[in-house]
Amino acid sequence: MKTLRFFALMLAIATISFTAFGQSTRTYLLQEADDYFKAGRYWDAFFLYRECAKLPEFQSESKVSDQISYSSRALFLTRKFQDFAAIRRYEPAKSNLIELININPNDPNRGQLPRITLAQGAELHRLAWRQPTPQATADMLKRAIAYYHQAIREGLIDASIATSIKQAEASIKDTGVKDAEPAINADPVLKTNTTPAQNTAPVASPRKAGNAPPEVIILPGTQSTSQPKKN
Repeated sequence: MKTLRFFALMLAIATISFTAFGQSTRTYLLQEADDYFKAGRYWDAFFLYRECAKLPEFQSESKVSDQISYSSRALFLTRKFQDFAAIRRYEPAKSNLIELININPNDPNRGQLPRITLAQGAELHRLAWRQPTPQATADMLKRAIAYYHQAIREGLIDASIATSIKQAEASIKDTGVKDAEPAINADPVLKTNTTPAQNTAPVASPRKAGNAPPEVIILPGTQSTSQPKKN
């Protein structure tokens, strides 16, 4: 009888241990999905969250189902941001990146936000002397300066920004437009109306050699290249 009780006790202990181990493993699965999501590995996170959603203890948790949607959306936004940045369409690139950061503040691309702002300023800086009038050139240079200051406020540390600001300010003076002081604290106008270069000639003095705005390269963070897992 004692032997039977002993074996029954050992079986109960083993059952409890196995159950606890299973619960621990499933909890680790959810933690792993969270880690993938924070790291921007949205494909991996998406499929792990789907596996978690199949487990009884997670079926009543809204977090898992929400994270499935967030992972899918974040993957879409990452691709859109990268595609727009690659073709230098900075405004939609920034819009997608901001939404992505709102979903995942730890996204590896978050550091690219001020660099896109800098690229927007550099683009206006380059186009300024292609405008049809000195006033239009001065206005575009002021907007470029506003973007440069915004990039600084967003946390970008780049010694070339100060140089670009000084060059743009000097160029404003070259236009000969009176009272064309740079609006440092003004919010930049996002939509620009530029005249194609082939239809216009530079106004006032052309940009001097060596005064070109910085060339900005957008380098999206490393993303997972894994493909969807087959069910």
